[in-house]
Amino acid sequence: MQITVERPQPCQAKVSFTVPSAEFETEFQKALKEVGRRVKMKGFRPGHVPADVVARFQGKELRQEVAMRFINEAYKRAIDENQLRPLNNPNVNVGDVLAGVDFSHTFEFSLRPEFALGSYKALEIESALPPIQDEEVNAAIEQAQKNQAHPEPAGDDGLPADGMALCKVELVFEGQVVWQRDGLRLAPTTALPGVDAEAFKTAMVGKKDGEYAEVALHFPADFEKEEARDKDGTARVEIKNAFKVVVPSREELMKIIGVESEAELLKRATDGLEQANRQIEDQRIETELLERLIASHAMELPALMVEEQLKGRQAMIRSELEQQGITGAAADQQLAARDGEAREAALKGAKAYFLIERIAEAEKLQVQEAEMVGELRAIAKRNRTSFEEVRDFYQKQNLFPQLAMEILERKVRRFLRESAKLVAPKV
Repeated sequence: MQITVERPQPCQAKVSFTVPSAEFETEFQKALKEVGRRVKMKGFRPGHVPADVVARFQGKELRQEVAMRFINEAYKRAIDENQLRPLNNPNVNVGDVLAGVDFSHTFEFSLRPEFALGSYKALEIESALPPIQDEEVNAAIEQAQKNQAHPEPAGDDGLPADGMALCKVELVFEGQVVWQRDGLRLAPTTALPGVDAEAFKTAMVGKKDGEYAEVALHFPADFEKEEARDKDGTARVEIKNAFKVVVPSREELMKIIGVESEAELLKRATDGLEQANRQIEDQRIETELLERLIASHAMELPALMVEEQLKGRQAMIRSELEQQGITGAAADQQLAARDGEAREAALKGAKAYFLIERIAEAEKLQVQEAEMVGELRAIAKRNRTSFEEVRDFYQKQNLFPQLAMEILERKVRRFLRESAKLVAPKV
């Protein structure tokens, strides 16, 4: 088998090869005999099915299988003989393989870029970790109080502005109920879609159990009932149970979280803020260091990979627009306007991938099986599902390589930060 390797682009390899007909037929006959020895067929002893009979029933598939063997051999030889670093396996479509003619095939695959890895350790970076202010500590304690708040029946005072209620909601159009839901949790400060916020708050505040609130609304253009779309109607809310939200005092909060003094409460809040700020600062440092490396390394990138990254970025932007209610031609227009932004992000993402890979290789940073299992367990916990379900999903979707790369990126980012040299901000 003769093979030739071309480099149409810096990160692209094109492999062509030809297998003489006699050589291909020799391998094909071997394949027929192999199958004949293991196949069971009525009228023949096990292991003694003639090659011509096997060829009659499985010849087409076996020719394709033999062709794939030669393709795999050509792929391996191309890599070994030319010291190529493939990014992925070639996407090959064999098609029909004819008998009595030479078998020729050409396939392409992307290559990792060739670049010199510059300095990445002990990079200087300014520390921007601010001191904790007293106002922040008090604000954190107040937030902790709100987090521990609990509902109590509103009673004769009715629903307060900062309360919540279990409600039945009916949307009425031209005297007919066109939509209804029961058991909804509603707050006066969060209006129903299509309802004026201030009008909704005014209608809801003060209502008691069993009372109704009615307010005008404008049906959205994509409402499920076509006859009501973009028209005016009424929202009718039945207050099943009205609640006031009771916020514990500082003394009550101390008992809840298990601290015995004001000083201990202040220290607990300060420690929590410092930890949160430290995490934010760590992420900032890691991002800035990686951005600096991306900017300082020039490399040719695989065109197919960049296009895949670009499609992914565009899909994210389109999803964001849809969440904002922007669809159709308006979404296409905004997507086109942000094409440069998406392409720049795709290029940076591809460069980051190869930088992370090379730094991990240089520092012998690897992803262990236990880390993968731990990540899958964390995903299962966040999504309130079983480890087995998450594992099977990632396996079926072929997401393990992506998960491993995410873990590796975190390791490299942490290495860059821990090896960096923090300096005081310039005054």
